[in-house]
Amino acid sequence: MIFLLSIPLALAAFILESYPRFINREYGVDIWTHLLYLKEYHRQKRIPKRIENGFLVPGEYDYPPVFIWILSKLPFKLVEKYEFLFSPFFDLIHLILIFVLSYLFTSNILIAMLTQLLYILTPIIILENSSATPRSLGYTLFTVLMTSVLYLRENSNPYFLVLAIVSGSLIFLTHRFTTQSFLFFAVIFGVLWKSLIFPAIFVISFLAAVLISRGFYLKVLRGHIGNLKFWRRNIEYRFVHQVKGDIKQSENRDFIFRVYNRFLQFPPFVLEITSPWVLFVLYIFFFEFPAGSIYSLMVLWVVVSYILALVTIWIPNLRFLGEGQRYLELSAFPAAFLAAIFLLSKLNLGIGLTLAIFYSVIGVLALVTIVVIQRKAIINEKLRTLTPEMKKMFAYLKSLKQKPRLLCIPHQITTNTIYHTGCPVFVNASYATIDEISDVYPYIRKPIRQIMKDHNLDYILLNQDYATILDLKLGSYKKIREEGNFVFLKIT
Repeated sequence: MIFLLSIPLALAAFILESYPRFINREYGVDIWTHLLYLKEYHRQKRIPKRIENGFLVPGEYDYPPVFIWILSKLPFKLVEKYEFLFSPFFDLIHLILIFVLSYLFTSNILIAMLTQLLYILTPIIILENSSATPRSLGYTLFTVLMTSVLYLRENSNPYFLVLAIVSGSLIFLTHRFTTQSFLFFAVIFGVLWKSLIFPAIFVISFLAAVLISRGFYLKVLRGHIGNLKFWRRNIEYRFVHQVKGDIKQSENRDFIFRVYNRFLQFPPFVLEITSPWVLFVLYIFFFEFPAGSIYSLMVLWVVVSYILALVTIWIPNLRFLGEGQRYLELSAFPAAFLAAIFLLSKLNLGIGLTLAIFYSVIGVLALVTIVVIQRKAIINEKLRTLTPEMKKMFAYLKSLKQKPRLLCIPHQITTNTIYHTGCPVFVNASYATIDEISDVYPYIRKPIRQIMKDHNLDYILLNQDYATILDLKLGSYKKIREEGNFVFLKIT
């Protein structure tokens, strides 16, 4: 019955994460790709093999299969209508798990509930769950993996070894970024502990994932490596304007672009805003390190994730390894747990009240940060939203008997266009084929007239809020259709 106390705060987090999407139901970028994959799953009646429909650069399906497998067990129309609830639901499960683990560690209900609350007031977590992705499921599995490994380190119980391998193999089949982080943690902790336990778990989990998936994971791995190679060559262009290139921040209307550039200016400060409870764990690490306990291992868990976040933001040559702040998502649970213990341990001391006030101020500021970014990046976001003007344009394109081969600008609307119109679009179906669209992504490298000829494209679909027709430098062209800020063009 005690564990029922985990539900109220978990539900509160679910509401906080999902309410912006009830206001802006048409927001999303990756979701259209997932829905296209899901259609292929139902059409092929299995994890898709080759994907061609709508993708002018076809390829083998190489996305981790667990997420699409879960979605396939529900009616397609239900998934389409309520896709935005999946990530908050996985996080709800994570929050219940967080309560259970915190209580098992301490036998203290107050610490368990405070850990949940501090986790909810971690902006980077709440903001990442705005659309259907396997990210929160991957992080939940990572929590299971890490706590199993930490317990295994303490008492060598084979039960925890089995649990670590099961959760580890599921990570391989669920989320690429978490898989990559699994590798980093296995190597780093192997060095810190001077032990092969964690690296061995990684290798066994990898082999189990290959076996469970009947070799399919090797496709996922090829796609993952291909994607990393692509971004290693192109990471300096990750957030440039696709048409205008490297423009001033004040000239770019993309809120996500501006936030990312804030990260690059002074990572330690911004990372503390996105995961503020790390600050207290860093204090513990430097001044009150709990030697010889599972708490010390949790401190290292947080510190390692913080270092990974710092180096992958601060060192340009390492930025291709992922948006650094996401490494902090991996340690949001131990950061909240250790911060909760730190606060309660000081309440009976002279600084207890001051510290409680400090926590409250940080919590309020974190909540304000969450709400403000939700409003700017989700509720009021237009570049990543299926707007009424876009719907009208899509209806027109869908009505055409002869489907045009499209170049979409910006790139964010490519799979959205395929999904709603059935038109073939110049975009890659797999991560292994991402190099084949390098003429237009992450920025346009050649004259558009040449790109259209090289790839046998017929028309351009342009969002004029992103770039004007003049920006494209087309020369002569014909405006076929215009709906609000969307225009359908043919080069003449």
